[in-house]
Amino acid sequence: MNYVDFKKALFAKAEAFGFSDWEIYYNAVNSFSVKVFKGEIDEYKNTDAVGLSFRGTYKGRIGYAYSERMDDTVLDDLVKNAADNAAVIEEEEIEKLYPGDTSYPEANLYNDSLNKVTAAEKIEKAIALEKCVLAQDPRVKAVDYFQLGTTESEVKIANSFGLDVSEKSNLAYTFIGVRVEENGVTKVGYEIWHDNDFSKLDIEKIAKSGVKKAISALGAKSVESGSYPVILENEVACDFIAAFASTFYAENAQKGFSLFGDKKGEVVAASHLNIRDDGVCEQSFGSASFDSEGVATQQKAVVENGVLKTLLYNTKSAAKDGVKSTGNGFKASFQASVDTACTNFYIVPSDKPLAKLQEGIKKGVMITEMAGMHAGINPISGDFSVSSTGFLIEDGKLTRPIEQITVAGNFYSLLKNIEAVGNDLRFDVPNARGTFGTPSLLIKELPVSGL
Repeated sequence: MNYVDFKKALFAKAEAFGFSDWEIYYNAVNSFSVKVFKGEIDEYKNTDAVGLSFRGTYKGRIGYAYSERMDDTVLDDLVKNAADNAAVIEEEEIEKLYPGDTSYPEANLYNDSLNKVTAAEKIEKAIALEKCVLAQDPRVKAVDYFQLGTTESEVKIANSFGLDVSEKSNLAYTFIGVRVEENGVTKVGYEIWHDNDFSKLDIEKIAKSGVKKAISALGAKSVESGSYPVILENEVACDFIAAFASTFYAENAQKGFSLFGDKKGEVVAASHLNIRDDGVCEQSFGSASFDSEGVATQQKAVVENGVLKTLLYNTKSAAKDGVKSTGNGFKASFQASVDTACTNFYIVPSDKPLAKLQEGIKKGVMITEMAGMHAGINPISGDFSVSSTGFLIEDGKLTRPIEQITVAGNFYSLLKNIEAVGNDLRFDVPNARGTFGTPSLLIKELPVSGL
């Protein structure tokens, strides 16, 4: 059955069974990936997956059911399983379906030209990229990890209140891990690229960047323990902000899992710091017109000039606080229940280049990688202690690579101690938790454990 016919039949079944309202969430995904090693295809995948969830209110409670098939043989099971699920729900907050909005922003995340790139063309580009990496420098010994892929996704949501929305997106990406060796010392540098325009895949640029990162780490050693001015380079700053983004979720604040719960309207960060969560962002590929509940996404200041303006809400957490959802109710998959996630969550850049952030530092540290991020942080307290690598800064210049250090601190305090924000805003690859972006950040001081 096609989607339209299946939806019509499912809704008729739900009404006949006694549901007071109902909804279908449909997701179709095509994923292509190829891994290359020494000029040969090491792994190749091209998969199509379709899944849908049904939820509805039965005797005053919401029930869920799921299926990976879309034909008339699953209709009865979907409705009955959802009803059975509703009977055992014990949550105090009653979940409700969303009737829809009068208008939705345009995300424009689908590029038809990407859909026309053949598997052969992708494989050819992958092999060429690995070859280009190996040719960059005699110290390059191998591309230990290499993957090139594309994804295409379509989401459709409809319910008995008249909501009926759909959206398509696609994306290409590549990830390389370059191993270099000198005097018996081995280092690895990583580079990631993503875009929905395959013609923008610049293999020379990606190869040079990955190799440069690996070579620049050769000769690294630790530094003396102490408190230093610290620059979080944009890529690592992005990972860092993503790790603590859940502190801005209203549902976490309501459960006591975030210290931002009663801070709306208060100063929580440096006066020049601005954090946004924009449903549609031209610089990112994580935009969406609506969330997984059918709520229109919003352009919103989360922190404005250091002041907390809003938390991120889905419909359930919004009802609890007596406000409207901010369009941040998302499912990690069609089988998951609605949770909170970011759309495009980012720190607004300034006009200062990275070199300007370094200028006034007599002796400090630039962090370019944090390992074991999730194991070394506590999103509730905000405490973190993470193994890191980077560069020593002396008299405003990067002088040598450093390793075997641990950077520690507290996220809530760090926000107030950001002295400067760079202009090099960079977004990561979209994932189920959202899309995150930051420029490089200068932190006034952080404890660094080394020698």
